[in-house]
Parts: sequence; C-alpha cells; structure tokens
Amino acid sequence: MDANQTKIIELLREVHLIAFKEIERLNMRIVELENQNRHAAERPLPKPAAKESPAVHPAPITVPLPDAPELLNEHQVAKSLQLSVASVRRWRLFRTGPKYLKIGAAVRYRREDVETWLSSCGSD
Repeated sequence: MDANQTKIIELLREVHLIAFKEIERLNMRIVELENQNRHAAERPLPKPAAKESPAVHPAPITVPLPDAPELLNEHQVAKSLQLSVASVRRWRLFRTGPKYLKIGAAVRYRREDVETWLSSCGSD
C-alpha cells in the first residue's frame, strides 16, 4: 500500500469511530427521554373527592432469580431464563425486554427489573 491509501484507511477508521460514538450518544439520549416519559406517566393521579371503596389490585407475581447478584450481565440473565444470549440482545435492540443499564460499554440488568418484566409477561 502506498502512503495515500494508508492515510485514507486511517481517516475511514476515525470516521467509523466517530459515527459509533455518536450512535451511542443518541441511544443514551433516547433512553434518557424514555425514562423521563416513563416517570411522567407514573405520577399518581389526583384522588377523587367522593369516598369510594378502594380498588382491589392483585399483588404482582414475583419470580425470584436464585442466587443472583444485584446487577446481572446478559449471560447471567440468559442463563437464569434458560434462553440464548442472542434473545436477550434482541430484546435490548427492540426495547421489548427488561430495563437495562449501560455502564460505559457494559450492559447490566437489575435483578428486580428482570423479575418485574418476567412477571408482567405472564399476565397477558
């Protein structure tokens, strides 16, 4: 390869890296906005003035994950649910699975988020 080809390859690598960083920044912003919308939707509604009998809501079903630490990686989630890691990654890609955290490049799941998501799957 000559010097020009080497420079072009170096520049392409830089552009590639910048694009990935920008995609990651945008994904983080999307998650941030979704969390804001979720918190806004979870705000309690004002109670009616008239006295009514309280609504009875069944207790949520919790499915404990045995001997699981507080934060799980995608392999631990997949193993505990007896699914493939690809399934867990697909849930994350399409935002259909449990809530997750990004800590730098690492993806982690809170145990209670996985349990909550799992119990919500059974109520359909």
